Amino acid sequence: MKPIVLVLGLILAAPVATPALADDPAILTVTGRGEVQADPDMATISLGVVTRDAAAADALSRNSARMARIFEVLRGAGIAEADMQTTRFDLAPVWQDAREGGGDPARIEAYRVTNALAVIVRDIDALGEVLDAVAEAGANEFRGISFGLQEPGPLTDEARIAAVEAAQARATLYAEAAGVTLGDVLELSEQTGPEPRPQMMEMATRSAVPVAEGALSLTAQVTITYEIENRSLSND
Repeated sequence: MKPIVLVLGLILAAPVATPALADDPAILTVTGRGEVQADPDMATISLGVVTRDAAAADALSRNSARMARIFEVLRGAGIAEADMQTTRFDLAPVWQDAREGGGDPARIEAYRVTNALAVIVRDIDALGEVLDAVAEAGANEFRGISFGLQEPGPLTDEARIAAVEAAQARATLYAEAAGVTLGDVLELSEQTGPEPRPQMMEMATRSAVPVAEGALSLTAQVTITYEIENRSLSND
């Protein structure tokens, strides 16, 4: 899919006067933002198995059997070992509250085993089938799905170029409106931020799972400071 590049113009543009020494340069500082939209080509599923039994060994045995089936199903769907990672495992007692009025004290009534797994699905078209398969294999906890890009670097670079072009265009506009001439670039900096993190979608355990992946946005923001060649904006 060909990405759509959106240039979102100036966020901050301000000529800066220089009341200090007479030979200090007058400057113009502008900030531009660029954005690229693209369809995701991978997804990460957060799923797990929760079992409960009066005996800890039985709860663990049932949980392990289900997880073994899930791993087998995932391998059969072409998921690589490196794309499956256990994110949580615990075995905890389930306590029955003590009765009021001096009755029986709190006691353990069962044991709960939780085994959670993060799975990267690189064939986005197979995502619904993978969800169906792991549910059939025994997964009974789904914490959500996040969508992403396997190679975000080239698209991020496109957003950076768009951000610089937006800043340059605004700097030229301001300079022409003020009747000054832009000189050399004194400073160019990028405001970095986190990688795109699409909103998690809560998923129910059901068959024929429909999934809408939407679109992802990658953004870049740069700040450029120009020297002004004539000093009509500087303080006398």
